[in-house]
Amino acid sequence: MANQKIDHWRALWDDAYEQPVGDGDPSLNLAGWTSSYTGLPIPLADMREWVAGTVGRIDSLTPSRVLEIGCGTGMLLLRIAPRCEIYRGVDFSPTSLAYVAEQVRVAGIEGVRLFEADADQLALPASERFDLVVLNSVVQYFPDADYLRRVLLGAIQHLAPGGAIFLGDLRSRSLLPCFHSSRLLRQADRDRPLSELATQLTGDVASEVEWALDPADLEAITAYLPGSVSITTQLKRGRRRNEMTCFRYDATLRLEPGPAWGRGADGKDVVADWRDEALSASIVRGWLDARGEADLTLQGIPNARLVEELKALRWLRRPEGLETVGELARAVRRARLSGIEPEDLWRLERGGVGDELRIEVDWQADAADRFLARVSR
Repeated sequence: MANQKIDHWRALWDDAYEQPVGDGDPSLNLAGWTSSYTGLPIPLADMREWVAGTVGRIDSLTPSRVLEIGCGTGMLLLRIAPRCEIYRGVDFSPTSLAYVAEQVRVAGIEGVRLFEADADQLALPASERFDLVVLNSVVQYFPDADYLRRVLLGAIQHLAPGGAIFLGDLRSRSLLPCFHSSRLLRQADRDRPLSELATQLTGDVASEVEWALDPADLEAITAYLPGSVSITTQLKRGRRRNEMTCFRYDATLRLEPGPAWGRGADGKDVVADWRDEALSASIVRGWLDARGEADLTLQGIPNARLVEELKALRWLRRPEGLETVGELARAVRRARLSGIEPEDLWRLERGGVGDELRIEVDWQADAADRFLARVSR
């Protein structure tokens, strides 16, 4: 069954990669990147932001020797490889590898080698070691947790001491109902009964073909890996609202303990609740200026990307007198829900607050419409 799923995705992506690139940027070949909301190609501005955010996150890990499993058309490889000592790209599609090879040749990038293989069947020299293994926007095409575990075991065999594994663009399992409801509500006629849409939502979630997993699922999978694995998860970068920024996240795995967050100079946790303290980005900036020696964990931050979508999902499931899609949309508008853009917190990194900051922004485990931010020097 697992092999059948892999063969299905291989055929689908090979077909997508056969399509002409057009007159656009050959380093941004968007074959197969179709919006779940419109069925049309995802807007170029959205994809440029998505690529820039992913490249920036990988660059923050300062890699020199990179193995990318599922390199596709090279959107990451062609941007990151020029700054690396070596870069190995693996993909199950010979069509995509031929395309990347040509772009590497034209750009004159050195240190790149490409291999055709399934993700769980790497055939690299045993002596090769990498400080970063990248799997970006490919895990959703894996058949199950066992397959991911095999892939991670293979990656670990090629990981240098202190290295990391970057899992990018992971689809959130707990947010699948919210994702599908936002899609259905955007596509539905205004006079369509909510009861019909709720029935369709149940079926669409149950028949989801792309794999999704939550951070807790990832912890369960990595528990069976050799050694101690630390996991850091973060929301996707970007201000543009789309299915990537709203419903996906990145994870970084390390075979060693991760950093201790939210501890001040006295070793105690410094935690502030966004709602209780009536915080804002400017207030947080002032707090950091006043207590520059301490790290900070901000929790309970309302997520501007999801507050309306999650409210609409709750009303779709329990209409409370609402009968049609149009009535629900008007009710959400009247509710005047607001939140904080995650990018406003990341902006503090370059806000001139004392020493250089590091900020990680993650969903809050007990509240899907809230996120938390960990601020450290």
